[in-house]
Amino acid sequence: MIKIRNLITNLVISFILLSLLIFIDLSCNQTDEKDYYNGTWVLKEQNYTEKIILQQGKYLKEYSSDDLRINTSGKFYFNKNENRLGITISLIPNKIISEGDTIFQECENIDILNINDSNLVIQKPNQWIRNANDSFVRVNEILIYKKQSLFSSSSPLR
Repeated sequence: MIKIRNLITNLVISFILLSLLIFIDLSCNQTDEKDYYNGTWVLKEQNYTEKIILQQGKYLKEYSSDDLRINTSGKFYFNKNENRLGITISLIPNKIISEGDTIFQECENIDILNINDSNLVIQKPNQWIRNANDSFVRVNEILIYKKQSLFSSSSPLR
């Protein structure tokens, strides 16, 4: 009789603990902010196209301007820097080995100003140009990438 009572007590405690774990797991915010960025983001201008595919910590960036084509791929990370406006995505390209030589490409930081279901608004790093008076002026270009639908592109990252 005591064994049955202990068994029932153990089952009830196990059920309560399991229910509590499931409740905590389901009540936590399940949407990961990183998933919000996943997808294909395209910037198209005259004679210039840039496509960034972010997927599960990996990226593929395709850049074309007239007849110049550059593709990079690697990993991406989210950074929060107090000196920058919001979240920064750091693109860390894979090293390339070509004919026995190792080619390292530069890392790129993308400062996110705003993101929603259809637009990714970024601010490019400081650039200096000359104005009409031949003095240098700081320019922070803002670019708007459009999210490409899932049906128009397949998943090139694995």
